[in-house]
Amino acid sequence: MKLLSAISVFALLLTACGNNSANAQLVENTASAATVSAPANQLVVAELFTSQGCSSCPAAEALFSKLAQRDNVLTMEWHVDYWDQLVHHGSKWKDPYSKKAFTQRQRSYNRSLRGKNASYTPQAVVNGNFEGVGSRPSTVNDMLSGAPALSLAVQIANQKITVGPSADKADILFVRLLEHHDTDVKGGENKGRQLSGENIVLEAIVLGSTGPDSSEFILPKIGKGETCAVLVQTLDENIGPIMGAAKCS
Repeated sequence: MKLLSAISVFALLLTACGNNSANAQLVENTASAATVSAPANQLVVAELFTSQGCSSCPAAEALFSKLAQRDNVLTMEWHVDYWDQLVHHGSKWKDPYSKKAFTQRQRSYNRSLRGKNASYTPQAVVNGNFEGVGSRPSTVNDMLSGAPALSLAVQIANQKITVGPSADKADILFVRLLEHHDTDVKGGENKGRQLSGENIVLEAIVLGSTGPDSSEFILPKIGKGETCAVLVQTLDENIGPIMGAAKCS
């Protein structure tokens, strides 16, 4: 079944470490759209599944903040929701960036890459091909260096997204990102700490799908302090590897 359970939720997302409406062409926000991206085949996509309720996660977020400075790496923090109800020493913490749909994305990766529904944080996924503990620099660097090149051309320029032709049908996902956050955590495992992160996923919207001809979309608008990215991959129950990607600048 197509992930319109998860990715419908993605499309409606503004309403939306252990377990687990926007128009398709225009997201209404207040600031102007981003304009230019690096060539897709030079990018490596590094996703981090994390939570502000997880004491092992700040180290991973610090590592990914450093990776975010690399021109050839597209990082994304997906904050999962299964830590939100866990009580630690009498308190819990609702991660303000967590969403059920992000947990569903992680579970899809774990079914695809590990053959199991159970998830953990911090988990890194690189190009949709490899997964490992996101707080271990050697593990993450090995995945980055071994990542296969992306096969599909994706370009963001002149307020438009262009995706090259593909014989394999895949979904084209627009991802809206918060460039930076500083959060004072008042409960849970990280109570009393100020946590920081880069490229936190706020929303993900399926714009359309690939086909035998190139596809073109108006670049959705983003807000102040935000950036964006585009991913191309099959979003079924067992999510596929990333075929193409571009990041806004």
